[in-house]
Amino acid sequence: MDFLNNIAAYADNTSTTTTFDLFSVLTIVGLWKMFNKAGQPGWPSLIPFYNTYKLCEITMGNPWYWLRLLVFFIPVVGWIAGFYFLYQMGKATALSFGKTEGWAFGYAFLSGIFYCITGFDSSEYYGPMGAGDNRTQNAREAKTVNFDVIKNEPSQGRDDIRVEEVRKSEEDVDFFFDQPEE
Repeated sequence: MDFLNNIAAYADNTSTTTTFDLFSVLTIVGLWKMFNKAGQPGWPSLIPFYNTYKLCEITMGNPWYWLRLLVFFIPVVGWIAGFYFLYQMGKATALSFGKTEGWAFGYAFLSGIFYCITGFDSSEYYGPMGAGDNRTQNAREAKTVNFDVIKNEPSQGRDDIRVEEVRKSEEDVDFFFDQPEE
């Protein structure tokens, strides 16, 4: 019986470890790509604490900001302050890569996934806290365009064939994205 209990305990520990390992790999890969977008080498993403130092340098302009996360060791009050500092780091990361502030919670609490999204999408690096982002607020938030689907009558008397046409809606708003001057 001890043998079976040992196997069950190993399986429980392995699934937790595997999830942690997967999340760590996602974080490393996402940070590597984000560092490359920022014009930095990707290898700092492999080194714990130094990767956070570099992320704070790239996104906040203050590489020593990560030391504020040490307040997590203070019970209750430190945890609240620590989550606030995580949010601030996430907000800086979002602004640096042209995202809205709503992404801050994702960077703070699901960082590996959101780092991969940012690393592999078409976003650009705009400098610490988005200092080089000259786009308007509407241009930053514009992601979709509305289209109307026009249904035509069945062709040649057959009821099973329907032709649909997609046209630009008359109510759409055209966005002109400000391009940075060269």
